Amino acid sequence: MPYFVGWIAVSVWLYAYFLPMGDFALKISLFEDIVGDTTFYFYVMLIFGSLIPLLFDGKRFVPASFYSLIISLVCFIVVLFLGPGLPSKIIMLIAVPCIGHIFISHVYAFFMVLNNSEKFYSMILVVLLPKVLIYIKPLLGSTQLTLHPIIILIFFIMITLVFSTYYIKTHADSVPSFQKVKAPIEAYSLMPVIFIVFALNDVVAPAILQQMSTFAKSQIESYYFWGILAGLAVVLLLQAGFSMNICSMLNLSFAFLALGFVVDIIRIQYPEVILVSAVCFGIAYSIGIVNVYYLAGFMIKKFQSIYFYRTGFLISSLCYLAASIFVKIFGQGEMLVPPIFMAFVSICIVILFFLLTPFFIKMLYSGEWIDDAYREDISQCTRLEAKLKEYKLTPAEMEVCRLLLEGYTLRQISGIQSKAYATINTYCTSIYRKLNINSRVELLLLLQEYIK
Repeated sequence: MPYFVGWIAVSVWLYAYFLPMGDFALKISLFEDIVGDTTFYFYVMLIFGSLIPLLFDGKRFVPASFYSLIISLVCFIVVLFLGPGLPSKIIMLIAVPCIGHIFISHVYAFFMVLNNSEKFYSMILVVLLPKVLIYIKPLLGSTQLTLHPIIILIFFIMITLVFSTYYIKTHADSVPSFQKVKAPIEAYSLMPVIFIVFALNDVVAPAILQQMSTFAKSQIESYYFWGILAGLAVVLLLQAGFSMNICSMLNLSFAFLALGFVVDIIRIQYPEVILVSAVCFGIAYSIGIVNVYYLAGFMIKKFQSIYFYRTGFLISSLCYLAASIFVKIFGQGEMLVPPIFMAFVSICIVILFFLLTPFFIKMLYSGEWIDDAYREDISQCTRLEAKLKEYKLTPAEMEVCRLLLEGYTLRQISGIQSKAYATINTYCTSIYRKLNINSRVELLLLLQEYIK
């Protein structure tokens, strides 16, 4: 639970208040009034955060994040009292590397400690909570409190992190280390899928929305927010409720993204369609971000390869760097990009979808990735059990199916489980019906790759 709470808290803290991802990031006077443009501090945080997992073992730097959090909390309080000025800027420069350490420690814990269920539901909250804060930003800004409500919230989040990181520090043995083993080539092939989903959802689509001057930004943000809520509802309904596989969900995210870009092409003549694009981009964002983090999470924990992790982390850091530069140029600048240029960008992205679709299908529809998504934890469940869960088999039916695959007859299974033959026969009939087969031969052919 401390890892779960800590990951959500640090994600809300950074994604809502610190990362310079366009005007959709929540602005707070604590940083900008004191240090001016936070972009330089973001780069410092990114560099230090990237170096830590390259130089140190997670078993060492994750528990040590408690000390970085204490330093950050002290700097936070001191800056509040000092106000704007050179001393505050220097103090913030001390705090920023510590913030990078805190963030990367919780990223490591997300990948290596949380089980699949915790990864899935924590990502839903990580997507939801920062956007809720952005949506209620005008209400928070209109209060007459001595301390701004957002400052109070940051302080509350940091106190929560103090308790969670202290628990992690005192239970350092629960943090695993990566191994010097190589991950399969197919795993590296999925990295482009993950980074393309991130870039389009978290950078390009919001930047396009920022370029629309016909509507008030608050109106576009409102439609974008409701699209995110709709996307999370789709995730909960289809994945948590109906166990739709992760590949289908990513395809759904790509479909809404493509629809948003297609609609954006015609906004030159019909400016009001940007609101439809905002809803589509919001739905695509929540479905895509939840699932790419989820996919990366169980892949990294499965392989526990230091090479795979470092490669992915270096590329993701470069993506964040490129994203911040992109946003600086297109998202936060005063100059609006000509609509015809944005339409051209949208057309190129739609064409890119069609070109990359065969690659996505080939990489994503590997049975192993789909099966892993159904495992409660990547280290506690077999691929066979995950596959049978996809067919909605009950635990009793799964056990009978496993014994059938091992070559036991129904009467032998009846004796092994001390159950009546008629009961075992009923289980077998139900298994065949759910798998849409008629014989044991078909069962063996269907599940032969899962038999050890």
